[in-house]
Amino acid sequence: MLKSNENRKPFAGVARLLAVGAVVMILTEATASAQNSPLASALTTQRTFTFPPVAFGGKGSLGAAIAPGRWQSSAPTTGEFSGGDASSAGNEVRSDGTRRITLEQVKQSVDPPVTSPFARIGQLSIEAAKQHRLGVQAEYFPKFGATFANLHYTDFLGRLLTIHGRHDRSPIDPTTVPIFPVAIFGQDQTFAALTFTQPITPLFTVHQAVKIARADERIAIAKAAVPAAKNARQSELEETYFKLLIAQRRLIGVELKLRNSENQTLYATTSLKLPRGPGQELELAEARQSLATVTADVNQMAASLNRAMGWPQNTTLELAVPEPLVEDISLEEVADKSPAANLDLVEAEQTVVKARAAHAISKLEYVPTVAAVSGFVFQNVIPSVPSSFGYGGVFASYNLFDFGKREHAIKEARAQLGMAEMALQMTKAKIAADVKKSYFELEQARQLSQTTQEMGSSMAVLMNVSTNSESLEVKAARAQVEIKMLQTDLAHRQAYARLKALMGSRQKGF
Repeated sequence: MLKSNENRKPFAGVARLLAVGAVVMILTEATASAQNSPLASALTTQRTFTFPPVAFGGKGSLGAAIAPGRWQSSAPTTGEFSGGDASSAGNEVRSDGTRRITLEQVKQSVDPPVTSPFARIGQLSIEAAKQHRLGVQAEYFPKFGATFANLHYTDFLGRLLTIHGRHDRSPIDPTTVPIFPVAIFGQDQTFAALTFTQPITPLFTVHQAVKIARADERIAIAKAAVPAAKNARQSELEETYFKLLIAQRRLIGVELKLRNSENQTLYATTSLKLPRGPGQELELAEARQSLATVTADVNQMAASLNRAMGWPQNTTLELAVPEPLVEDISLEEVADKSPAANLDLVEAEQTVVKARAAHAISKLEYVPTVAAVSGFVFQNVIPSVPSSFGYGGVFASYNLFDFGKREHAIKEARAQLGMAEMALQMTKAKIAADVKKSYFELEQARQLSQTTQEMGSSMAVLMNVSTNSESLEVKAARAQVEIKMLQTDLAHRQAYARLKALMGSRQKGF
């Protein structure tokens, strides 16, 4: 029961708004008979509010008006614009310089490649991970090397090889004389060699290292995904667009309140103006301060949209009220889809891949290193050896004893793999819970938005039937209803965007 009451809370505001609208209609009927009074004449001679789409620019004009949206069809005709047809939103420029834009047009402004520093860093991280992977893959191929040396020594190196003989044939006389002196190493040495080495058993380690490098590359791609940055920018512009529409309608209410404060001392039967009391002066000052605050907010958000569109910041904008978001995603549909593009899930999965590869590499430390070698040598270092020759064979090495280092490395890698697999399970569970929670928030926002749109449309019909000439109270009530409609529609869109972010922007159907 408590949960059911909590779910009804968002509808309380709409019900109160409907009640206020009913009261306003009753007051409108009561004031309809006073249209011929001097007060009505005084109000009529002042600025009249109309309800075309809101146009507001950077100069702080107070001539904002409430957009018809889903209330009435009073959109400007094609003849009011110069240099374009009505179907091309980007070319709708009025003769006074006002630009009419839509929400879709604002979203399309982020279609060009993102050039922010963060996006550039993301692209560079992808490039670095890719080059690292290609570098590791190069270890599969043989290595070709070359060595060259040319040396000169001041003396012969080592002893001279001599063939000895006796001076005479007497066995008693040991004196000998050199007959053929030969140098073992030359005094001038030149050595050149071309080598070829193909690793054999290290290829298993290279294979696992490539898996690790590829996992890092996938993580970098997921973190710097351009669609994710684009969707985030679109959501930001969408929020600014709706907040500007809401602020413009709040401006209407503030202006109406200011007009009431300025004219509340007029009598209904005379045009005399009595001195205002302290309370009236305070109320008038507060209304003017609120007007200045809301006007500054509108100017700031209009400038933000102008920058996004690439227009001057003081360009006057006329915003079209977008249609309410319509989506019918079910819980079963969300549960059946795997959030494959979720960044946290991608990183957890690739961490498991890296840990598994590191575990395999630690086991390969017990495998001896075997490589095939061959080459060609030119030398004159040893005169008795041929000056040029080739060779080929196999090279093998093995660490016989390392005091348990390999065993401890295997245990460490096994523990890290277990941690990564546990983290992946926890990440999947968390994402599933977040998706379910986000869907329920979306469903609640959807129902509230639909209810608000239906109530707002019904109240608009009643307001139009009750009176032909709208009073200030009707205008204020209309603005408040549209604010509520825009707020619920924005909340619906934001809940939908959060669900899309959890499921991944590349999911089909989102």
